[in-house]
Amino acid sequence: MKINSFKIIFLLFFFINTAAEISTGFIERTYIFNGDHKRTIQIYYPTDKIINTDTKFIIVNDGEELFSEEDSWHGGAWNIDDSFLKLKKDGFNINLVIIAINSAKRNKGKIIDETRRYLEYFPQESISNFDEGFRKKAYSRLALNEGLNYPKFLVSKVVPFIEEKFNVKLDNSNMGIVGASMGGLSAINTILEYPEYFGFAGCLSTHWVGIKPLEYVSLPFSEYPFISGDPETTKAIKEYIEKKIINLNNRRIYFDHGTVGLDSLYGLPQEEINELFKKNNIDFQSNVFEGHDHETNFFGERFGPMIVYLLNL
Repeated sequence: MKINSFKIIFLLFFFINTAAEISTGFIERTYIFNGDHKRTIQIYYPTDKIINTDTKFIIVNDGEELFSEEDSWHGGAWNIDDSFLKLKKDGFNINLVIIAINSAKRNKGKIIDETRRYLEYFPQESISNFDEGFRKKAYSRLALNEGLNYPKFLVSKVVPFIEEKFNVKLDNSNMGIVGASMGGLSAINTILEYPEYFGFAGCLSTHWVGIKPLEYVSLPFSEYPFISGDPETTKAIKEYIEKKIINLNNRRIYFDHGTVGLDSLYGLPQEEINELFKKNNIDFQSNVFEGHDHETNFFGERFGPMIVYLLNL
């Protein structure tokens, strides 16, 4: 199948009330068809389904990992319903709707799913910052494709759907985006490219370090591929953010990372991003969680405090 076959041919929505066992709130499930690929959206109401002018909408990447281990491609879940249950017990007023977008994975991580997800979440605008050579040629050929432009997909397809369903107008006053790992990188990419739509972004364990070419080739064949980080990718991403950072004025950004496993690679690049944000007077928070690994249960543990910061609760 050629990459350009990912191009969205038509859009179709229908709803199924799910019977997912969650600790609080309600879920609706929606399917979007991108050509022959059925992409799932889960709409989660942490408290009730009452929508008013104060309601916030948050798009969350890797939506299949948020509620159920059975839906997750690697058997782990954030369990954000538990996070919201705790926030409610702690007295926080939660007036928001979660729009959970499943990743581009189709076969729970098998064969080419990892490469598909990586390419979709990678910030295409950073590719021009690569030095001439293999990386630039490879990314340009694989990622610079209309069907893999995830931020554009969100604003051109998902946002209009939300506006029609809830009879609201979405902009940076009431909408944000959240993700972890490559999903976190995609979140910062999305708010940089579309600041008129997004007012805040949460980036858990942001994968600043990319993947070396030989490690990238191994992605489809290993459930837990070895990743050591690629300095050239980190440099290209940082240069991209530096060029667009003016778009984050009057926006709120959350970063964090752990210290174990893959997360141990994020310390230095995150410090460099922190310094860049401080230099440009960007409103942000950056936390380090000792002992946290690159796992969904840790993402879920940090989800609640992130929401409190982003929404200024």
